[in-house]
Amino acid sequence: MLFVADNEQRELVATVAALLTESAEPLQVPWEAIDDGVDRSVWGLLAKLGLLGLDVGEDRGGSGGRLRELCLVAEQVGGALARVPFIGTAAVLAAGSPDVESIVNGSVIAVPAWETFPSLPRRHGGLTLSGTVVEGSLQAVAFGMDADLLLAFAGEKVVLVEAAQPGVLRQSVSSFDVTEPAAAFSFSEVEATVIEPGVFLPHVLTVAAAELIGTGQRALSGAVDYAKQRKQFGRAIGSFQAIKHLLADRHVQLEGAALLVDWAITAVEDALPDAPVAARTALIAATDAAHAAAADALQTHGGIGFTWEYPSHLFLRRARSRRSLFGSPDEQLELLAAYIFDPAAQPRRSAPAAALADGISG
Repeated sequence: MLFVADNEQRELVATVAALLTESAEPLQVPWEAIDDGVDRSVWGLLAKLGLLGLDVGEDRGGSGGRLRELCLVAEQVGGALARVPFIGTAAVLAAGSPDVESIVNGSVIAVPAWETFPSLPRRHGGLTLSGTVVEGSLQAVAFGMDADLLLAFAGEKVVLVEAAQPGVLRQSVSSFDVTEPAAAFSFSEVEATVIEPGVFLPHVLTVAAAELIGTGQRALSGAVDYAKQRKQFGRAIGSFQAIKHLLADRHVQLEGAALLVDWAITAVEDALPDAPVAARTALIAATDAAHAAAADALQTHGGIGFTWEYPSHLFLRRARSRRSLFGSPDEQLELLAAYIFDPAAQPRRSAPAAALADGISG
């Protein structure tokens, strides 16, 4: 678990954990509901508690908290596999969306088109901008069928697009992570709002890393509980050395990754020079640890882990989808190394794109 500094943060974690345990338990997700989209009940509760704009200043309509509080909530959301675009909304708000009030009160669902981000290893979306008119297509936007507002890159510009306007077509597409249904978009002469964001990706990647820590820990916790109950040869399988050491290794790996996320939170909050490197390093460690924990948790469960009776496969789907989205540890390490060893060799970019990508992309 991420470091909790005071009693207020402990109460925050306990409140969110109780809310999600009651309202967003993975075991309650039936097969026939996998395409239902955002869980409006959970989304409304998060908004009512002021958690969607937790680290947004009160002067902008947020709750006035800090990044650590947002990451503590993201950790719980990741553990519950809640069907809500929590880190996506955090990205839109961090980028400087002008429509803060509607987003934080839950009436507007705002999500990013990650595939257009130049700072991520895999870029698929092709959007072009002429003045304030956007054209092009997107292959897969998480919670796209529910989205009211999209954040995307169109070339080197950052734009916000209202999804309900004429010229926007969308359709549901299959998603490996069944708890995050996706949609494909096409845009034909669509009006967009061009924004000039500051450096926000270190902030967002740190939140994503915290969410992955929650996913990995919850997967591991489920495997430990199962290993205590499942018996073979008259003994709990958790007493066997192969299972015991496997789960212990994953615990140590997750704890190490959580420490790196803690470091990234401090670096980003305090605007330290190494914040971009800290954020990417934390995401690398969290991606690897969560995927390993979810994979070994599924192995511990055996064949039953693939059934809807146990959510073990859902955690692996989430961890693998995040690895595909943000890049494998090897891909992320290559980007990080390219910046650390030769930042001057990075290609020239416009001011907004350079600010977004500085320190986290090649």
